[in-house]
Amino acid sequence: MTVHAIEIILTRTIEAAELRAAQKESALLMAASGDRKRLVVLVTAKNERRAVRKIWRRLEEALPIDVLCSLFPDSDGKYLMSIPMSEEVQDRIQRLAAVERKTPEEFLHRAIAQALVRDRSTRRAQLECRLNELLRTYSAEEVTEMAARKIET
Repeated sequence: MTVHAIEIILTRTIEAAELRAAQKESALLMAASGDRKRLVVLVTAKNERRAVRKIWRRLEEALPIDVLCSLFPDSDGKYLMSIPMSEEVQDRIQRLAAVERKTPEEFLHRAIAQALVRDRSTRRAQLECRLNELLRTYSAEEVTEMAARKIET
């Protein structure tokens, strides 16, 4: 069996006693971040998907889990994420995927990729807007000089 490192992102900060109780109940090795909203769990399993299932089984009731994510990318550079969804959401995804003749995983992969493209485009537009505001108030040389100073510090 291989040891897998999985990150747990929680819905809220947990207390040290809550972490100790979850560790004791699950018999999993865990380390918390400084803000105690993220944990790293070491799990032995045949593969990463089984490691994630094992964590859900042992910790679902013990901790306020939001997302499980592999700590390291696979050979394709992709991370495995596990997000709890209601049956209604799962049914909707399956219906939408079937319409496109895709698996739910393929459908979600494409939907997430499209959302990331939209987000980058929106961010770029916001940056251009703010830069234009700066250039209406200050000269290009002043803006460039200030940016260079900021980079140096």
